[in-house]
Amino acid sequence: MFQLNELQYDALRELFNLGVGRAARSLSLMVQDAVELSTPVVTLVKPADVATTLLGSEFRQLSLVMIDFTGPFDAQAILLFPERNALAIISHMLDPDMSPEELSEFEQEAMCEIGNIILNACISALADEFAVEFQGGLPMHYFSDTDSLPLLDLGGDRIVLLLQIHLTMRQERIQGHLIFLLSVSSLAILRECVDAYLTRVGVI
Repeated sequence: MFQLNELQYDALRELFNLGVGRAARSLSLMVQDAVELSTPVVTLVKPADVATTLLGSEFRQLSLVMIDFTGPFDAQAILLFPERNALAIISHMLDPDMSPEELSEFEQEAMCEIGNIILNACISALADEFAVEFQGGLPMHYFSDTDSLPLLDLGGDRIVLLLQIHLTMRQERIQGHLIFLLSVSSLAILRECVDAYLTRVGVI
């Protein structure tokens, strides 16, 4: 598998942390309360290994948002939460007295809005620091489970850049993942962008 070295991982953690910081500020304004997003844990894995090695039993029923980005490298970006965690987030955004059935009606729309904020914030942080431009599609919401994740059906040269995050909203800590599905050629270009960034900031 195409790998990154420790300096490149450190740079991506720093850059994605800028993105999740921006997203946290936007979400805080949306819910009119403090929202915190943890510094992401960044790993590279094969698509087939995502569910078995990283998501675990907690992630059986999933709520996920996908956005396709094109630019110097292309990526399918995915925000993924266990469905019960997604409903917990939405309950903080909407009337807390809503029933689970009522919350479910708003889940797709609310998750698309959350996914749009978080995924675009992460990509825009990369774009700003790499001095490049990306175009993003519309957010699409899906329900899935760990046995039928769409990315598990993709073979060939696909690689997953996976970020584990914790979202804290109204003192509730919620685990989720950001997934960036890349081809080997896109990952190679991402690595070149990271190296150019590290050279610019004087690390290498």
